[in-house]
Amino acid sequence: MSKLTKYLSYGSAAIATILMMAATVIERLHGPETALKWVYHSPVFMVLWAVAAVCGLIWLVSRGTPKRFFTFLLHVSFVVILAGALVTHLAGKSGEIHLRTGEPSSVFVKDDGTGSDLPFSLRLDEFAVEYHKGSMAPSDYRSELTVLPSEEAFTISMNNILKFGGYRFYQADYDEDLQGSILAVSYDPWGIGITYCGYILLLVSMIGFFFQKESAFRNVLRRVSGAFVILAAMVLPQSLEARDASVAPKVLPREVSDSFGELYVYYNDRICPFETQARDYCLKAYGKAGLGDADAVQVITGWMFYYDSWKDVPFKVKAKDVGTPRESEKGHLQRNVVSGEALKLYPVADGQGKVKWYSSESELPETALEDKELSAFIRSVMDLTEQSVREEDWDEVVRIVGKIRQYQEKTAAGLLPSAGKVSAERLYNRLARPRVPFMASITLGMILFILMGVWLSRGRKPSSALTTALAVVSALLFLYLTLTLGLRWFVSGHAPFVGSYSVMMLMAWLSTIAILLLYRRFPLIQPLGFLLAGFTMLMASMAGANPRITQMMPVLQSPLLSIHVLSMMMSYTLFGLVALNGILGLAVRSDGARAKLMDVSLVVLYPAVFLLTFGTFLGAVWANISWGTYWAWDPKETWALITILVYSVTLHGGALRPFRNPRFFHLYSILAFLSVLVTYFGVNLLLGGMHSYV
Repeated sequence: MSKLTKYLSYGSAAIATILMMAATVIERLHGPETALKWVYHSPVFMVLWAVAAVCGLIWLVSRGTPKRFFTFLLHVSFVVILAGALVTHLAGKSGEIHLRTGEPSSVFVKDDGTGSDLPFSLRLDEFAVEYHKGSMAPSDYRSELTVLPSEEAFTISMNNILKFGGYRFYQADYDEDLQGSILAVSYDPWGIGITYCGYILLLVSMIGFFFQKESAFRNVLRRVSGAFVILAAMVLPQSLEARDASVAPKVLPREVSDSFGELYVYYNDRICPFETQARDYCLKAYGKAGLGDADAVQVITGWMFYYDSWKDVPFKVKAKDVGTPRESEKGHLQRNVVSGEALKLYPVADGQGKVKWYSSESELPETALEDKELSAFIRSVMDLTEQSVREEDWDEVVRIVGKIRQYQEKTAAGLLPSAGKVSAERLYNRLARPRVPFMASITLGMILFILMGVWLSRGRKPSSALTTALAVVSALLFLYLTLTLGLRWFVSGHAPFVGSYSVMMLMAWLSTIAILLLYRRFPLIQPLGFLLAGFTMLMASMAGANPRITQMMPVLQSPLLSIHVLSMMMSYTLFGLVALNGILGLAVRSDGARAKLMDVSLVVLYPAVFLLTFGTFLGAVWANISWGTYWAWDPKETWALITILVYSVTLHGGALRPFRNPRFFHLYSILAFLSVLVTYFGVNLLLGGMHSYV
């Protein structure tokens, strides 16, 4: 009976996992409604989860697991979460209500298209879009409501919901004329409470597990010896780019181009230094933030004033993009700069005093057209600059550019970023592409990785001097990454936890922290950490991961974002270390060394799985606050759940015999990392969904 319940539990969970994988593909091909109908909401899928939960509990009780309180509570918490999800599915209802200003409504449309009555009415008194300072990028969406007949007034905005009469209302959308608001409606009086109880039990049990006597984690921790091995001589290569032997295109002198770099420009829905836009355009066109001896500002001003010299300089185009719109896009980018259309350098206040930025080719507002001197300045100042450039009157060029800056400071005085932020952004622009650090990290990691395999096979240890020297290198890398991420945080005004570049740099930063914290007890962390940091910085450095700083989407402006993303990225980083350790585990010849490496992986896997679980369910709480549902079977959250299940089985070696075999364990750890890659890259690039922006 005990074996039957074990196999039914693990088997049902495995089939449910495969169905979830298939459902994300079905959703991509046929839409979310099809995936919900045939998989997520199907009776078969629900029965599989029920069998896994019930049989799992019966088997745990038969093994005496309740004596290990926190281990048992951990498994019970998942059953409670599943029960809450079932109650939500059976008893809850959700939909949308469309409100127009001044028109009360008491009917909302459910997800199945049918109408449902509210026990009260809602009246929209006002809808407004709020913007970031000096920008046209929305910072929040706000609906002012009155509940009838009680005449109670409420405000709904992103991450600020209305709870009334057992119903919850969330800002979902709005009408283009700003006279209407669309609210998400959720009614789930029991399911959310049960599910949140499960989340609390899960958090308590995960924390308690690490302090529980004779837990699997503490047992494997005792087996791990701190006397491992690593290191080697390190040579940090300097990356010297090959110079083009052909004649270099003409550029402005550095001191003249620097005056352009100090101008403000409205770019990417924010006000930033001209240097930032120049750098982004240079990256898009040539795949690097400069060309030869010319920096980005010299390149872009070269386009502006020496077009004939630059028009034949080839752009960096991937072979697959030749002849496609991607190739022509780079030429279009250059032409927009040459015409002046891309450069919004001129702030103009309208009749209400609201400042908007324009290029020399933009259609100017009435206030600018009525001021003949102003309109003439905007239309002709770059022509005057070009004339001085042709005459090589550099003092006059700098003077004219200074006049543009003076105009910017006068017209947009209260909107411009502070001098400190401008200086920080210009420093960030010089640090953001970690080419030398990633090459050094990968090279050092490779050398150490090979030596580790040799030393483990021979039972040798690294010298303490070498270990200390590597710790100093990792500390320097940590300082560089901290400075880069800190500058990005300071300039953008929000934590750098969103976007491919930020996430990759964050993973590299976490890798250096892991090295510094664990290298004395687990010397193996040094080669693995350097490799992971190097490869994540490499991905951040690729031209496709262009690290533009943008305003944060309103829905992301939640204090839960930082904790959620940090937990997920820490878990991904640890899973990456386990995968690299698995490669080493397969490479060594000694069975004893292979078993030791398996123990090291297990020590890392427990916090990794718990962090991923915590981050995933914290994301569910955040989703419930922002979107009105804690689980929507979005591909990203589905694959996060798949990854939890895929890695959880590695922690059940006591029940699953194959995971006691070190060779199988290491092979599985390598293949399991594919689920992490799909969760992050696969969903973003192929499967889409609500999370495809990260």
